[in-house]
Amino acid sequence: MFKFIKSLKQALPLWRYFFWDLPLWAIGWRTQRRWQQMQTALVNDKRAFTSSLQSFYAHKKDKVDIEQAVEQALMFRVIRNSEAYACLGMNKNNIHKHFSIGGLEHLYHAQQQNRPIILLTAHMGSFYILPIALAPFGFCVNTVARTVDNSQFNPLPQQYFERLNYWLAESMMPGRFVYTNYANKMDRHIVTACKENGILLVLPDIPRKFLPSNRCTVQLFGKKSSLPGRIIDLGLKYNAQFLTIWSTFELKADFIFKRHVHIDPPLPGADKNTILQHYANRLSDTVIQEPWQWMGTAIMNQYDEDIS
Repeated sequence: MFKFIKSLKQALPLWRYFFWDLPLWAIGWRTQRRWQQMQTALVNDKRAFTSSLQSFYAHKKDKVDIEQAVEQALMFRVIRNSEAYACLGMNKNNIHKHFSIGGLEHLYHAQQQNRPIILLTAHMGSFYILPIALAPFGFCVNTVARTVDNSQFNPLPQQYFERLNYWLAESMMPGRFVYTNYANKMDRHIVTACKENGILLVLPDIPRKFLPSNRCTVQLFGKKSSLPGRIIDLGLKYNAQFLTIWSTFELKADFIFKRHVHIDPPLPGADKNTILQHYANRLSDTVIQEPWQWMGTAIMNQYDEDIS
């Protein structure tokens, strides 16, 4: 209790952001005043996005308006976080009002092969609730997620919100979250899903700092990087098919937005290196076009392993 009270005093903007502003935002109570208020809880995010984008575009011919890109990145972070609450209003009868989905034919075709399916995505758009978007079309998707970081580096209100986010999203989808932890220990349900020709949603866009073992070297954004490959190995063991799926937001006027989901054809290649490099190529193409979509934009330097 003392820890909670102390956090409430020290991190009031974060508590208000996660458990007051976001629920109201999700149900449509969106005003300029609320947006400005929420930004007080996103000061560190704004600083990180600004520094990262300035560094990324410093020596590139193609430039972006950094200030506008940061504004959009913060807005998309708010929308993404608010999906924890917005998903409660989604069901099979109204999902078309919430999501525009393209490429379903690729997933239908993959399902007909009677093999496991591993959907590779990234930390962008409505990635937490993608299984809810796909459920009305007959797909039961289990999401591979990381357990909540309980360390002092993850603020207490964020820890509570992340647990709530998992619980609310899971309550609305036919599948479940299956977890890995910071030591890369996997929930056995991941293996079960592969054995039963199930569908796994995996987000491998994690830098070495957070998952240092079982990495595979790739070129990402034209630089040497690496991505975790353990689940790719597992998928190959069970003859899985690998497809990429991307979730993005399209911002309209007056805080209105549209959710877009696109599923690509299967990734070519029969080995881990080839599969992850093609994934990295598709991720690079997506992020370079709209860097504000990707959460990793705030820590882009951590993906560059040429930095000593």
